[in-house]
Amino acid sequence: MPPYINIHTHRPEADTVSILNIRLRSSDPDLPEQRLFSAGIHPWDASEAQSAWLEIFAAATHPGWVAVGETGLDFRPEYQPFGIQKKWFELQIEIANRTDKPLIIHNVHATQAVMDTLSKHAAVPVLLHGYTGSPESARQWLRHVPAVRFSFGPTLMRSPKSQATFRLLAAEEPERIFLETDDDPQTGIREMYRYAAELPGWNPNDLKNRLALNFNNLFSKITLL
Repeated sequence: MPPYINIHTHRPEADTVSILNIRLRSSDPDLPEQRLFSAGIHPWDASEAQSAWLEIFAAATHPGWVAVGETGLDFRPEYQPFGIQKKWFELQIEIANRTDKPLIIHNVHATQAVMDTLSKHAAVPVLLHGYTGSPESARQWLRHVPAVRFSFGPTLMRSPKSQATFRLLAAEEPERIFLETDDDPQTGIREMYRYAAELPGWNPNDLKNRLALNFNNLFSKITLL
C-alpha cells in the first residue's frame, strides 16, 4: 500500500511522504538533510529579496530538493509593489525550467496574471497549492496551463466550492489532484485523505493509489509504487 502524501506542508508528519516548504529569506537557508523539500522566494518577501537568496539553486544536486517554490503573485495591497513580485516570479520560473523541477504556486487575487505568466514562460509542471477556485476557474486553468495540477488543503473540508471542484477533477482529471496540510496545525494529512475520498465516493485506498501515481508522474525520479 502506498504512503500518505502531503504535497506541501510546513509541518511534516511521521510515516508520510511530505514535501516541506522552505521559504527563502537569506543566502544560507536551513535545508533538511533527509527530507524532500521545495524552496523559493515567496511573493510576501519580494520587496526584500536579494539575488544571493537564489544561490541554493546553483547547486541543483541536493538530493531532497524536488520543486521550486512556493513562488507566485499575491495582489493584496499590503504586498505591493506587484512589479517586484513579478520579477522574482519570472526568475524562479526560469530556474524551474533550467533544473526541470515543478513549480509550487502561491496565487491570491492574481489568477489572470499568474495564469498569463505561467502560460508564457513555464515549461515544467505547475502545482497550484491550497487551491480554492471554482469548477469554472479550474477549467480555465486547464485550458491555459496544460501542465497544471491542483493541490487541496484543509479549506476543502469547509468550502462547498472547493468540494465541487474536487469532485469535478476526480471525475474528469484525476491525474491532476493532490492533497496538502500547508501550515494548518489542526489538520493531519490522514484526515484530509478520509474526507477527500468521500467526496467522489472513492474507496480510501483507491485515493492513496491515485495520489501515489500522480506523485510518480510529477516527480519522475522518485518512485512510490
